Amino acid sequence: MGTCSYCGTRFPKTRKTRKYCTNRCKTNACLDKKPRLRAADVEAIQEILHSDFPSVDAMRERLRAIVAPDLPPIPLVDGRITIPRLD
Repeated sequence: MGTCSYCGTRFPKTRKTRKYCTNRCKTNACLDKKPRLRAADVEAIQEILHSDFPSVDAMRERLRAIVAPDLPPIPLVDGRITIPRLD
């Protein structure tokens, strides 16, 4: 017996089903790992590639806002990225 890596149910292991209990769980696990960008995000990225920015850090922050809007903004001091110290 094995445990499905996606849904957690127990299932009899075979050569075909080593990690997932069904093909649906295998497909869902693959889709969960690779999130897709929306068409509007792809267009915004293409627009960024064709525009001018004052610094690479500004362009990086704009890309971060498109690709990962849920993450906090990158801290900038005087237009440069600052890495917080851990002491």
